[in-house]
Amino acid sequence: MKNNLLIQFSYCIGLCLLISCSTNLMVLEDMLPRAKQKSFEVKFSQATLTDFSVNFDLVYEISNPYKKDLPIPDHVMGIFVDGKDIGLAQSHAEVLIPAKSNSLLRYTFSLNSNQLKQLIGKNNNLAFKTAISLDLTDYSSMLPDFQLALSDDFDLESSELKPYVGKMLQKKIGKFDFSYEHSTQVKIPAPPLISKSNQPIEIRLLGEGSNLINPNAIKTALIPFGDLLINGELNGLKNPFIDAVTSLTIPVPAPTFTQWDRTVNVKIEDHVLNLLSPFDPNINNKWVEIKNIMYRTNSFKATDYFVDNFLDPAGFPDASEKWDSFQASYNQLKYTVFPDQLPGPQTRGFEILVPFTFKNQNAFPVSIPIFRSSVIMPGGHPFTMYIKPKDMGEIKLGEVPSQQTSIEANNEQTLYVVFTFDMKAFNQGIYSLFMKNQFEPNLGGIMSYDFGYGPLYIGYDLKNMSLDYK
Repeated sequence: MKNNLLIQFSYCIGLCLLISCSTNLMVLEDMLPRAKQKSFEVKFSQATLTDFSVNFDLVYEISNPYKKDLPIPDHVMGIFVDGKDIGLAQSHAEVLIPAKSNSLLRYTFSLNSNQLKQLIGKNNNLAFKTAISLDLTDYSSMLPDFQLALSDDFDLESSELKPYVGKMLQKKIGKFDFSYEHSTQVKIPAPPLISKSNQPIEIRLLGEGSNLINPNAIKTALIPFGDLLINGELNGLKNPFIDAVTSLTIPVPAPTFTQWDRTVNVKIEDHVLNLLSPFDPNINNKWVEIKNIMYRTNSFKATDYFVDNFLDPAGFPDASEKWDSFQASYNQLKYTVFPDQLPGPQTRGFEILVPFTFKNQNAFPVSIPIFRSSVIMPGGHPFTMYIKPKDMGEIKLGEVPSQQTSIEANNEQTLYVVFTFDMKAFNQGIYSLFMKNQFEPNLGGIMSYDFGYGPLYIGYDLKNMSLDYK
């Protein structure tokens, strides 16, 4: 009998789903709590060059469909990186959601510079997950009264089935596992590596110069002499006396019980040092110093030898430091590209291009950084500074550059710091100053950097700058 009742009950439920109106099914779905994501924000903050953090702010809206306050118990929101729990879960205290209303639940995470080491330079898959178990047993009585549409041939009254339907619905929503998850891709860029470039420094003239003298031709003529002065070597230094002492041998008595007239050949150098050592314990060191000055079998740089062994001992204690400074200056001069002309009447200024290497240390490409800053005076831009690739066109103030390239992951590129001085614009500005004309210098520029989401451009124009002069 019980089995027959269950079969009839199952048939009844199936029949209800087929012939009852769909409104009741939607009502049941609406009578369950729901969560809806409202916002997700990522913010970067930096206190110092080495102290920075990334802050995540995740907000969910929880709806309570009942005529009674709904408690959301204590729960934990975890953060996962590429599917791995990084151990920075945040606890959320119990929240009581008023009847027939919605409430916002906020989850905040802050990752400092040490915690971000495993994330820096990569495109990370971040997931925020939580699971909440709700006991809705006391809320099942608030479900709507489902009307069961039964055929005339069915031998059970609708009223007899309602208790079974009620128990079934109570079981469905009694213990309700409530969970939600948010996944996103977050790029946390590693700082670039700035290093010295092997490319030469370049100097260019603005306007036409004079063809009377070619500075590069003079530099080319001086390079062989400079290379000889710095890198010239001597193939050894053989003092005749020291050479004889170190190479010749003499017989020294070494008698034995069976051979009283026995002798052995000993180097003169070793024999003399052994004889003198009882009278002077430092004789060996003194002899080594003498040989370093007067006797060398290997090749050596002539100028370094002269500075170290003659100038320094002769009362020039800083001779070595000055010589090192001269070599550094010479190498910089050697690899500097000068203009082919000297400044002339039509020259209005010059620019200096200083190269450096910019390495992208991220696992994703970034746009190259650009920078321009100009002093603006009535006659133009007397002072300008650029940071850009060598072949990139002019970066105009107030405009987003149209030529923007990127550096691939873990690649490097040579960029240039360009200093420009326009004497014509400067002289006109000074003229305006002394003629008591309107003189309002300002500083304008544009800069950019890519945090992994494309270049961000920042323009600035500092007008009406104060000028203090007497």
